[in-house]
Amino acid sequence: MAIQDVQVTIDVQNPAPKIGLGRPLILAASTETESIYKEYSELDTLKQDFPESTSVYKKAAAVFAQTNRPDIVAVATYSASGGGEPGTGLTIVQALEKYFDRSWHFLLLPDAISSERLAVSNALQARKFKFLVLKIEDKAEIDQYKLNSRTILYYHPDKPDEEIDAAIVGDAASLTVGSITWKFRKNLSGVTPIDISAGELKSLHSSGANAYVLKAGTPQTSEGLTASGSYIDFIHGQDWVKANIESGLQQMLSDNDKVPSNDTGIAMAVSVVTTVLSVAAQNGIIDKDENGNAEFTVFSKTMNEIPAEDREKRIYSGLSFEYYPEGAFHEMKVKGTVVNY
Repeated sequence: MAIQDVQVTIDVQNPAPKIGLGRPLILAASTETESIYKEYSELDTLKQDFPESTSVYKKAAAVFAQTNRPDIVAVATYSASGGGEPGTGLTIVQALEKYFDRSWHFLLLPDAISSERLAVSNALQARKFKFLVLKIEDKAEIDQYKLNSRTILYYHPDKPDEEIDAAIVGDAASLTVGSITWKFRKNLSGVTPIDISAGELKSLHSSGANAYVLKAGTPQTSEGLTASGSYIDFIHGQDWVKANIESGLQQMLSDNDKVPSNDTGIAMAVSVVTTVLSVAAQNGIIDKDENGNAEFTVFSKTMNEIPAEDREKRIYSGLSFEYYPEGAFHEMKVKGTVVNY
């Protein structure tokens, strides 16, 4: 777990780039028992460690080929033999846990088998932060992820040389969080649309998967869903808010000789959270009302309302917030009338 003095928890209610939030981690199998983690800013540098014939290179090449590519691609390894025992190396989930707090946000698995992919998906879901992105070639695999909002699926069969999972991360993940929807991502480099009927596509969306299809003559992503049916930009926005509030409050505590445990200190914390949420509204994460006002509220408790145990330990637990997320139009339905003369 990252060393920090601030923890932000976001609960989603359904009534009526931060650096790293677009970076991928390629978690690959290795015959070596010692696990490694390394970051690369260029494909040529990565190529020295992972030749063109490797699965790592192919994923990284697809990421770097996109116009909106991230600043780095990280690579980590786990034991190809399964690991888990002393001297045999890390399992895939153990490697995920070891490197979870590094500066990446979207996970790619070039070598994992179905059971390993599901184990990683479940582990990320438990963490409630970051994403797993998978290329799916067999529809039968899709259903096992249906509860996992931290997993993104792209159905892309019969195209073994196309890395759609890596390509979409390279295209969309590093754009300003809140500025895009993950539907309509078009002209991915190195990816061609699949042949699928409208009925099949609708069924695919209902199961929580996306595809890359041809619409109005343009190749594009068919939807922007996570495996649970939530929208990717909605969840990504939550991550941005969490990460920025945590870092903002941590910076406040570090930059000041003392944050007093009174109304002055509380006001300082409220100011940090308000600033972050205001930027989130500017970026399109938080909605605005008809007057252009950001729809969020920050709540704070007085010191007298804080539990005695927290006060004794110098913990301020009275800060909370809520916001209404900004959505996006994914379809249009128009009615017209023809008037005969």
